[in-house]
Order: sequence, then structure tokens, then C-alpha cells
Amino acid sequence: MAPPVAAAQQRQQQQQQQQGGIGQTITGIIRIAVFWYFASKFFAPKRPSDPSHLISNLFQKGDSLDMWFYLSEQEKFNDFNNEGALVWHETNIPYGVWGPESSRALSMKYYPSEAVKRNGTVYGHVFFARSGYPPDPNDPEYQPLFTFGKTHPVVMYLPKSKADKRRSLLGSSKGSDEAEIISQVVDDGEVEPKDVGPVEWVSYWKPNVTINLVDDMTKYPHNSVPPNIAPYLNVEPSTGNYYPTIFFNEFWLLRDKLIPVNETVTELPLNLEVGPISMTKWQLFLQIDQSFQIHRSYGSMLEGEADELKIDRSGKIPMLRFRDRESYAGNKTKEYDDLAMKYLSYVLFFLVACSSVYSLMYERHRSWYSWILSSLTSCVYMFGFIMMCPQLFINYKLKSVAHLPWRQMTYKFLNTIIDDLFAFVIKMPILHRLSVFRDDVIFLIYLYQRWIYPVDRTRINEFGFGGEDEQTTSADVTPAEAEEKKTN
Repeated sequence: MAPPVAAAQQRQQQQQQQQGGIGQTITGIIRIAVFWYFASKFFAPKRPSDPSHLISNLFQKGDSLDMWFYLSEQEKFNDFNNEGALVWHETNIPYGVWGPESSRALSMKYYPSEAVKRNGTVYGHVFFARSGYPPDPNDPEYQPLFTFGKTHPVVMYLPKSKADKRRSLLGSSKGSDEAEIISQVVDDGEVEPKDVGPVEWVSYWKPNVTINLVDDMTKYPHNSVPPNIAPYLNVEPSTGNYYPTIFFNEFWLLRDKLIPVNETVTELPLNLEVGPISMTKWQLFLQIDQSFQIHRSYGSMLEGEADELKIDRSGKIPMLRFRDRESYAGNKTKEYDDLAMKYLSYVLFFLVACSSVYSLMYERHRSWYSWILSSLTSCVYMFGFIMMCPQLFINYKLKSVAHLPWRQMTYKFLNTIIDDLFAFVIKMPILHRLSVFRDDVIFLIYLYQRWIYPVDRTRINEFGFGGEDEQTTSADVTPAEAEEKKTN
């Protein structure tokens, strides 16, 4: 028989084990319940939304709209009887219909007041209503469900740049009188860190105002509108439905098109345009603009514009060695290539020297270092053009063109087209834009030579391959391997 103390300890341990088993069971049940809850939320099929909880557009596709555009120095506008503020009125604009009748345009002159000339603000107020209904809430025929509008500033403010520090390095050269000209607009990345002091803001006039009505007929779940659309959705509180979205499109309004407003300005041009925009295009513009704002906030808009010099761990700059292929050395192609590079090098040095002297005499620079960099940049662009010309000279002397597979030809063609597209769309230095179009000239001349000259499959092209290489490779493949490739 166990002692009383030992028996008591055994009973206590059994009770603790029973309590522990119950606790573990309860914990397991809770874990299963939580897991089932989240699994049902994430993996259960979505129930179709109740039509009574969907919000839709208050207007239908093809509804006829009238438009009023007012210019006012007040952000809140209610002076609908002021005919001087009404600068544009259009009737019978079909909503969501793509055609010439849905796009309207107007060019006019705006005469700023003295307050606007002294950094005042001008707002554009646009109102849309069903045809036959007024936008004025005080009008007896006014219907709140039939009218919507939006306000947008026509004047924007940018920091004034510091004095242009560029000067003529020769002192008395032509153009030195313009050394103190103040730049009108400056990029954020061009302000030097050492420039301290209060920032002076200058008002700029937007000469182009584009009003787009978003073609959106989507039915959104109540309180579940996509987050990228919810901030721009104008919901009517009584019905819960939304008005057509008005988008002031400034995607193509570049800074160099803005007009500074000061006391000497007497009139300002204003080009107005209204038209539809698709949902996809509108979202694309918003996404790009949001991306630009994020990059500006992080200060990374200028990344990638500076070249980097990579040095290996030994501290030495890697050296590149160029060596001719054995099939290329000692033939006529190499002879004409060397001859072309010889004379083109003379042209390169002569043009770079003339360009550098002209830049030194007639252009302004911040320092001698700046002049040297600009001269070297011109040399790089000129060298790129010179390197493309020997191929044309070789084709002319040999009266033939090297074999170029269609894949490489397609690559050259697409590369040229993409460069041209970006040259028109993206703002870039003049030298870089000229370098893009010089590639077009070389490519067109090559196409003409390919048309008039036969193809020499024994020649090595600029990619280091010849037509005989392809023939040799295809001949090495056995019929069994070819049949296997077809099967695969």
C-alpha cells in the first residue's frame, strides 16, 4: 500500500494530466475553427453580388449632354449669370460615343487681370448636364441628378530657377552679353545643393486644357469599388450611383509649353478640347502619373542618366581586346574596311575639332570642364556614326552585301523603329535625337544596297556570322535528327 503522501501526489498528477488533455483538445478545436474560417474566406467560391447592392452610372451611353466652361479667379463658382466668365458652351455632345460629333475644340485669347499678373490664380469650371437642363442650382428647371461638374486650376506655380551660371570661356566672344539670362523653367534635379535661401515661386499659364469624359459603364459593388478608381468616382448620395468621371488630361502638357505670367503679359492663348477617353487609357495615364510622383518623392527621377565606370577588385580598368576572325583577316573585306576607317577617322577628328572650337567661341559653359565634357560627348556621337559607315563603303566597293538572316534583319528594323518612336515621344538632347535619325539614314541606304547588290554568303557580316556557317550547321544534322526536331 502506497504511503498517503505518494498517493496524494499521484492523484494530483492525474488531475493535471486530465486538465492538460482537455486544454489541448480545446486549443486544437479553436485552431481548427480559425483555420476553417480563413479557408472559407479565401478558398470558398465568391457569391454573385446582389444587383440591389451594385452602383452604376447615372447616364447611359449615347445620352446627349450640354457643356459650360467658365474661367474665374475664385475656386468656388456660383456666378452662372456672368456671361463674361462663360468662355465656352457646347450642346448635344453624345456621352460615351466615339466619333467626330463627340469631340469639340476651341481656341481663344484670355486677358489676365492685374491680380493674375501678380501671381494670381485662375480656375476652370466645367459643367455637364442633360440637353435642355441648366447647370445653375438656382434655376427652377435644375435637376441635381442630371448635372455634374469639376474645377481645375489653369495656372500652376513652379520654383524660379537661379541665375544661369554659364558664361563664355573666352570672355569677349559673341553671346557674352546674354550670360546673365534667367532660365524660365528648371527641373528639380538641376538646383544645386549649395543654393540656399527662400524659394521664389512663379506662376505659369497652361495653354492647353483637355477635358475627357471617361467611358465607364461598369457596375461596382457597393463599398467595394477598386481602390484605383474610388478616389475619382463622383457618387450621388441619394441614389448611391455615380456621375460620369471628368478627367483633366495633362499628360501631354510639357513644362516647356507653359507660359510665365507677369506684369508685361497682356493676353494668353488658351486651346480647349473636350472628348471621350476609354477606361484603359485613363487608368494608364493615372498609373504613369502616379509612378512619376513616386520617383519624384524618392528623388530618383534622374537615375540612369549618368554613366558608371566599373572597376574590378584589382583596381585596374578592364581592357578590351579586339581580334579579327581568321576567316576575316587577309581578304578584300578587311582591306576595304581598313581603308574606310582610315579616311573616316580623318573626318571624325576634323569635325570634332571644328565642333569644339565653335562651341568654345559661340556657346556658354559653366567651366572648362563642362566644355571638355560637351566636346567629348560630341566625339562619342560622331564616332558612333563613323563606325556605321564602313559597312556601306565595303558594300559599294565589293558590289555585294553580306548575308544577314531574317532574325537579325528583324532585330535591326525593330531597333530602328523603337528608337524613332522614343525620339518623338521623349524629351532628349539634340545630339541624341540626331543620332537616332542618323541610324535611319544608314539603314535606308543599306536596304537600297541590298536591293541592287547580290548577297555574298561567304562574307562575314557585322554580327560575326556568314551564310556558309548556316549551311554547314544544317548539313551536319542527320535526317534522323531533323525528323526528331520536326516531331518535337
